[in-house]
Amino acid sequence: MKKPVYINYIASWGIGFLCLFFLSCEEEFKVNMPDNVADGIVFRGLISNGPPPYFFHLNKPAAISAEKWHYEGIEDAEVVIEDVTAGIKDTLRLIVPRKGDGVFYLNYWNYRTQKEEEVMMSSQEWLRGHGIYVTTKIYGIEGHTYMLDIYYKGEHHTATEIMVPKTEITDLKVQSFDLGEGKTASWAPIISFVNQPEIDNYYLFHVDGHSSLTFPISSIYRLFRADEHWSYSILSDEHLGDTVVDLLVSDGEGVRNIAPGSHYPTIGDSVFITMESISKACYDIYDKAIEQLRTDGGAYTPTPTNVESNISGNVWGIFRVSAYSEKGIFIDRRH
Repeated sequence: MKKPVYINYIASWGIGFLCLFFLSCEEEFKVNMPDNVADGIVFRGLISNGPPPYFFHLNKPAAISAEKWHYEGIEDAEVVIEDVTAGIKDTLRLIVPRKGDGVFYLNYWNYRTQKEEEVMMSSQEWLRGHGIYVTTKIYGIEGHTYMLDIYYKGEHHTATEIMVPKTEITDLKVQSFDLGEGKTASWAPIISFVNQPEIDNYYLFHVDGHSSLTFPISSIYRLFRADEHWSYSILSDEHLGDTVVDLLVSDGEGVRNIAPGSHYPTIGDSVFITMESISKACYDIYDKAIEQLRTDGGAYTPTPTNVESNISGNVWGIFRVSAYSEKGIFIDRRH
């Protein structure tokens, strides 16, 4: 008899994970805060098998304004990503935001389409628009090894990850759940897939109302929204067979104690499930973050800074390379 299937839930890894915990923690929490935290780096972004370019955000862990969660972008780092398998080294370009009337613009060269492209953001995001770096020639390819090198203030930080091939979602449907007398029935997405044999598989799920064709998982949009939408969940196949049928995908566990299911798209809309491959190292980091999140006394704060990173030195965040598959469905209002 197989052991019960379980899924761990994770809020997105963002800048809030690092600095805001101490503003409202309700329990005593022992964390290993280094003396040189002010010189540290908060790192976000990923390489995917989706269309390039890929975007990364570097900022300082000390808030400019704790009330508004403003963090200073790092614009004087050298960021290099190498496709070790293909022997291609890419020195990322800093995107300098340009102010407009109530908005600002981020311009970059899309080497896939061979066109200059522009993203318009609200002026409210101005401070967050600093410290964004973009790739100039690299592609995410399944099975390839990628190395990250960050040079900042005389320090060298590095990480290496392999892009584990994607696992296809073979079926997606929604199922209604009765939550008891007096409560409105809820629903959840159910998926089926076949695990890759002979290896340990680790996954990151994302439930969204938009397809990755509209907002790629490594796009600027996802980069900016990563620490606002707590809608990720992780899964290990340790307790699963090769063929997985009708597995419920959670909308993720957040830091604000929002009821389960709150992040699902509205009934009558479409729902898209993205299933991303992650390494054992990344899975363990997310899992540790979940553990810390669940023991913070219920404070409306992210996890403390003693969650490990897979990047060497005084860096918080994860260097992740993920291949993903996606499936979408329209949610009938009759469900």
